[in-house]
Amino acid sequence: MKFTKAGNAIRNLVFSIAGSQYQEIVAISFCWNKILGDLISKRTTIVKCENGVLFVSVSNNIWMQELVLTKSDLMEQIAKQSDVKLRDIVFYLDSNENKLPNYLRRKRRNG
Repeated sequence: MKFTKAGNAIRNLVFSIAGSQYQEIVAISFCWNKILGDLISKRTTIVKCENGVLFVSVSNNIWMQELVLTKSDLMEQIAKQSDVKLRDIVFYLDSNENKLPNYLRRKRRNG
């Protein structure tokens, strides 16, 4: 009987569940923390990958500037570690409004 590492089995399961439409974003997600490191990866969220463009929300301007300055290096690292060739990466600020629980958002809107 051939043994398979648990990490590989889980990775294969995630890819099969995601389907062909989400293969790129799943592959990038698996290596995102390794590429960026804990500090920056915790302040970013991969939103989508569409037509070779990766969309990433960032928690604040400082981290966004750091990512923009290293964009070409990030694209190379993503290509190397996930085999996903990107045309561009779009970084944008994450709205603090989305971080509030639903009941607080409703309360703010209603006064």
